[in-house]
Amino acid sequence: MPRAAFRQLTVQLFLIGTCWTLVGQEPDPLSVANELSSLHVLPGFEVHLFASENEGVIKPIQIRFDGNGRLWVAGSVTYPQIIPGQKANDKILVLEDTDHDGRVDRTTVFADGLMIPTGLELGDGGVYVGTGTELWHLRDTDGDGRADERRLIFSGFGTGDTHQTINSFTWGPSGELLMSQGLHAISRIETPWGTEQLRQSGVWRFWPRQLRLDAFWDGAMGAHNPFGTAFDRYGQPFVFAGNGHGVFHLTPAMIRTEHFQPQSAIWSQGRKFGGADFVENSHWPAANQGEVISGGYLQNTVERFRFTDSGAGFKAERLPPLIESTNTAFRIVDARFGPDGALYLCDWCNPVIGHYQASFRHPDRDKTHGRIWRVTATGRPLVHWQPLEQASVPTLLAQLRSSERWNRQLAQRILRDRPTATVTNELARWTATLNPNSATEETALFAALGAYAAQEMIEPVLLEKVAHAITPEIRAYAAHVAGHWADRLPDSLNLLSRLAVDPHPRVRLEAIVACAYVPDARAIEVAALALDQTTDGSIDYAFIQTVHALKPRWQEPFARGELKFGGRANRLEAFTRADRSADTVAVAISRLRRVGEVALESDTQSALLQLVADAGGPTDLAVLLPLSSHMIGTHYHAAQHAHFLDALGEAHRRRGMKPDGDLNAILKPLIENGATPVPASALRLAGVLGVESLHATASKIAQNTLAPDDFRAAAVESIAAYASPADRQWVAALAENEATPPPIRSRALAELARLDPARVGPAAAAFLAQPQASVGTTEIVLALLLRSDALTSFRTAITARPPAADNAKIALRLMAAAGRRDEILAAKLESAVGLSREPRKWSAAELLAFLGEVRTVGDAIQGAAIFHRPELNCAACHGINASTIGLGPDLGALGTAQAPEFIVGAILEPQREVKEGFNSIALTLRGGEELQGRVLSEDAEVVVLHDTLSRTDLRLRRDQITERHPVGSVMPAGLVDTLTRSEFRDLIKFLSGLGRSSP
Repeated sequence: MPRAAFRQLTVQLFLIGTCWTLVGQEPDPLSVANELSSLHVLPGFEVHLFASENEGVIKPIQIRFDGNGRLWVAGSVTYPQIIPGQKANDKILVLEDTDHDGRVDRTTVFADGLMIPTGLELGDGGVYVGTGTELWHLRDTDGDGRADERRLIFSGFGTGDTHQTINSFTWGPSGELLMSQGLHAISRIETPWGTEQLRQSGVWRFWPRQLRLDAFWDGAMGAHNPFGTAFDRYGQPFVFAGNGHGVFHLTPAMIRTEHFQPQSAIWSQGRKFGGADFVENSHWPAANQGEVISGGYLQNTVERFRFTDSGAGFKAERLPPLIESTNTAFRIVDARFGPDGALYLCDWCNPVIGHYQASFRHPDRDKTHGRIWRVTATGRPLVHWQPLEQASVPTLLAQLRSSERWNRQLAQRILRDRPTATVTNELARWTATLNPNSATEETALFAALGAYAAQEMIEPVLLEKVAHAITPEIRAYAAHVAGHWADRLPDSLNLLSRLAVDPHPRVRLEAIVACAYVPDARAIEVAALALDQTTDGSIDYAFIQTVHALKPRWQEPFARGELKFGGRANRLEAFTRADRSADTVAVAISRLRRVGEVALESDTQSALLQLVADAGGPTDLAVLLPLSSHMIGTHYHAAQHAHFLDALGEAHRRRGMKPDGDLNAILKPLIENGATPVPASALRLAGVLGVESLHATASKIAQNTLAPDDFRAAAVESIAAYASPADRQWVAALAENEATPPPIRSRALAELARLDPARVGPAAAAFLAQPQASVGTTEIVLALLLRSDALTSFRTAITARPPAADNAKIALRLMAAAGRRDEILAAKLESAVGLSREPRKWSAAELLAFLGEVRTVGDAIQGAAIFHRPELNCAACHGINASTIGLGPDLGALGTAQAPEFIVGAILEPQREVKEGFNSIALTLRGGEELQGRVLSEDAEVVVLHDTLSRTDLRLRRDQITERHPVGSVMPAGLVDTLTRSEFRDLIKFLSGLGRSSP
């Protein structure tokens, strides 16, 4: 079907609506009764309606309880975009259950006239609200229940996307307010401490008493749309992602640095979350204590997780959902336990979610509904609670020891609001009565330390007591507070040096993070103490980021040789690996040049060599060449030597770097007498570096029919790299000669694609016309895909000489994997395979009939098999609840997010709606090479690209890039054109069911 016709058909469907999905449903699928009947609840729990649109709850986004048990709700009917001429009138409501029957009976509009409030948290006598570019504090000063004072705290937050503005406000244990922002929000905030920036997605930490902002994950190092933060019992923060990136343990990333280092999730299988809270109350069964509840808004679920220790970090286990729904309007975007122990769920209640997948003005976008659900444990008594908002300071301090999470959290928040002198005087009396050697009372000391921190009052004696706690998680919190107080403590490094060698890895992790805030060069040496014991990904990540955060402190002392790292090689080497500056490269060089005197462990030696290959200059790179640099004790590591010879070639191609020294004298012995695979790598490097004296050696080897094929192929590659007119002609003749052995000829053809793109087409067509499907086929096609001019030449040539069927299949798979779809070429290759396209010229009625077939007779099992067909390559790019991010979005919850008609349109027109974070770009390099992929990071000098063809991350100097333009989705159009109607129907059945519960 032509694209114009498909667009017209889509418009017709848009006007007709999604009637096919509603067949057999109740007249009002958004009614309370219909939604409630769709909920499948975990045995032992029950769900009741707490509030709905009948009580004024419309499109709720975030909920919070105050100390009097009232539920505050931020909602927006303006989302996703205000209509021109419309006046925004979003609201914050206060809901009260005055008769304690589990249903709201009083609603107060606390504030209106707001513009998409996505963040809400109570504090400082009022409520903090995030609306677009601004952070506000709203307060009721006259007691009428409405905000009459509106104070602007900060402005300048990014609004590139209305569901990614500052959101998910949550108080931490030390009086800090955490806020998130998404991928397309670029924030630049003027504060009393200077201008703070958060470019793309990340997390903000706001200290209200100091009016200070800290930014983490700058440049989207973590989740691309964080939308929910929860702190565990001991103050460890967990961030839930609203874009499918999963769950993150934030502590290792809570370091102020712009150094881009992506952080891994502790759980990531494609599901999307909104809000989160821990189960810590006596109403819920003992078996559920410690679980984390989060809204699975995309998959129409309420999710459960359990976190357990994994070294310094955590691992997450997804448990059976608390609630699953067959109603696609069930969208839980926040979850919060109330004072009674019940779980309250904030339900957006909308069949349309987000705005990448549906028009801003989509007629099915609901603007009138909203629900707050209440989940209780069947047959168990609710928590008996007392209002805390007006409680005395001694009463609040007593609540810090409560086993009920709500009591502790609200007491901490209310204490934060009270006058400093009143709170600290009572704290001093209270803590004097506590026994620091008691495991039961050290939790009270832990809470008291947080109360001091929230008042911005340091208390070194209490900090020391907490640092000696029996419970390691509490000692870890002492390290955290030491970092917060680092600029005010008399000797924070003395305390942190003890915590950095603590037996428990989480204490060591927090000590590393805390060192990043100590204004002293010695802090990096203290952080390195933690490396003497077993490390893991969390500790390694935090140490790398701490090295970069402290660089302004340690740079000059390090250059003067003042940093000794206790004489421990492991600490110094970890430091040099973390910072790839000229200074650290020099340290690596000095150690490698002494390898004959001081033996290095294999891993250490390899890491230092890699540092030099990645960041070294011409003088530095020379250390990679000799055999001596690859001796491990008395053993010569030939494979390592070959790897770094190839790395030198990449350093020259990507960074323009060439090692100093007499290259002929070094490389010639390696070519003539080196151990396999060193000679082949040395040959290739000689050509890349243009060592003219070795040209004749390469020619001789290439023509030696007795030499191994891989050695001759390397010689061909070497000659092609010299690239003189004679070399070009010789390579072309070798490529065009059908008598050339296939391994040698395929290498020559791959090189010819670069040397003479116009000439390579006929020669490549002749090679691929032969009925062999070899590694050579892959090599040739990959080379052609790197250059559009070579691909054009090949496309023309196969008209007269089509490829063998197996070779055509390989080419089609590689094109699909690389996202390099050429419609004319694809048609010719498909013809060679014997496939024909079924034109899709459907009217609106015919398409509706097709969708009806999907629903009634589609076979999801057959559709799954089609999805995994190699020629379609779907599974190579799209995971289904995968643990890592692929080239395309994870499809694990696709069926809960999109209607089948949208899925059909997205497949037929991949560029129409490209999911956030998956836009690719094309880069043309000097010499004509073309790369495509996602930009992972970039600065003034380097672009890091995840290349779709090689599936590797490439570091490219900007001056190598001659052209750059957006590509959009790497998914090519026409991927499913070879499917029959029934096959396409089954595929849509499979995709539209992903993530959905059975009715």
